[in-house]
Order: sequence, then C-alpha cells, then structure tokens
Amino acid sequence: MKRIDLVSLRLFVSIADARSLTGAAEREHMALAAVSKRVRDLEARLDTALLYRRPRGVELTPAGDALLHHARTVLADMDSLHAELSEYSRGVRGHVRIHANTSAIIEFLPEDLASFTHRHPEIKIDLQERVSSEVVHAVREGLSDIGLFANTTAIDGLQVFDYREDRLVLVVPDGHALAHGVRVTLADALAYDFIGLQHDASLHGLIARAARASGVALRMRIQVRSFEGICRMIARGMGVGILPVNAVTHLRGLPLRVVELDDGWARRGLYLGVRDYDTLSVTARQMVDHLIRKHG
Repeated sequence: MKRIDLVSLRLFVSIADARSLTGAAEREHMALAAVSKRVRDLEARLDTALLYRRPRGVELTPAGDALLHHARTVLADMDSLHAELSEYSRGVRGHVRIHANTSAIIEFLPEDLASFTHRHPEIKIDLQERVSSEVVHAVREGLSDIGLFANTTAIDGLQVFDYREDRLVLVVPDGHALAHGVRVTLADALAYDFIGLQHDASLHGLIARAARASGVALRMRIQVRSFEGICRMIARGMGVGILPVNAVTHLRGLPLRVVELDDGWARRGLYLGVRDYDTLSVTARQMVDHLIRKHG
C-alpha cells in the first residue's frame, strides 16, 4: 500500500471517468501501453482486480469502486493541501472550504462571513452554493470542510451542530386571493399552482411531504434553481411558492405579498456539519467556532 503513488491514483480516476484506457491515456497525455502497465502494477500491488475489460471499454470491479472512492478523497485532500500551502507564500494564512444551501447564503452567511473576515483578514474562504443533499455529500466526500444545510436532509456520518432557524412563508403575487390573509396553512394554498425548486432540493421535499400528509396533491407548475427565479415567476402570476422570509425581503420592487404560514414545519433548522471537528484544520475549526458561538 505504501507504494501506491498519486500519479497512479489520478490515472485510475481518469480511467473510471472515461470508462476506457484509451480515453484516460488521451486525457493524461500518456501512451496506452504506459497506462495499461500502471493499471497492471496497481492491481499487482493491491493483489486484486480493479477493472473488468470489455470489448468497448472497462468497468470497475467492486474493489475498483472502493479504490475510486478513496482515490477521489486522497486527491482532493492533496489538492487542498497544495492550494493552502501555496497561499502561505502569498500572505494568505489559512483556507477554509464551505458548501451551503441557498437559504444560508442569502439569509445568514453574508453577515457571518463578513464578521469572520474582519477578525481574520488573512484567511481565504471558498464558498460554493449547492442544494442541501449536495452539501452533505461534499462534506462526506471531503470536498468541503464545512457544510450548511436544512435539517430535513439525511446526515448519517456527519458531526452536526445547530446553526440557525429558517422561517418559511407563502409568497403570492399582488391581487391574489390569499394576498390579504394574516396567516394561512399549506392546505389553503394547495388549490393553486406552485413554483418551486428542483426535486433534489430539501425545501421541495419538505413541502411535498407536507402536502402528502394533508391528503392533497402538490400541483408543481414550474421548477427552477434559485429563489430569485421563483419570485420572478410568482410576480408574473405563474403561481405561488413557499420560501424563507429573508429570501423574499431582499428582492424589493417585485409585486409580491408575503403571508405567514400557520404550520409547525414552517420553522426549520439549518445545520452546520463536518466530518470530524477534531481533524479539521485550525482555520476550519476557527470558522466552526465562530458560526456556532455566534448563533448555535
């Protein structure tokens, strides 16, 4: 195992992505014979077959699947190490990777990250917006140090802390029949077409489950990838939607009305998740401590 080098791991990932030795050779600018030899050497060192050779390419064996998972993690960690160490020569004294869902990015992170960078201007923050399920996956796979996601997402294998509470509201266009209500329930809105996020978003899953529990089908008319897209569709009278209240208030100028939801699930928590707090870099632990100490 000690003799497995990073070049062979990177090559194996290319083979898995291309499903072809020839394709991997082209990607890595190597001769096909050299690629074949490295694979044979790798299989010999591990004493197991990693690939099924097929007439039209290759497929991973179960051992190959296991190696691919760990190879991606090792290579991501090495890339992160190289990036972080190279930044020290440019005056950067730390690097933390964060994946967060749209709610966290729109509602809370601007203020939280601004206060953190004010205290630690030498630390670089890599922030990526993803749906909650993708955030959890990124943390599990070591692609992100910290994840911020809705508490309706499966979190097996993560160390999780409370971060914030997210209040959901019904959003309707001006002049809508529900526009002047003080409070409504989801059941009141299910007679109308909905505009929402894509199926893999935790917010969509939450609304769909609540609709099923009420015994009325959710009439999803259009699904988009952003809160702003939802709001603009609603403003044009295409339907109604359920969004975090702060996602709507920052879009001033649109002809929208916000109505409070009288459903218990309309208050959902946002979690902060890591693989293992104790193994995080000092910089990442500082970020976790800042976010939790301030709001957890």
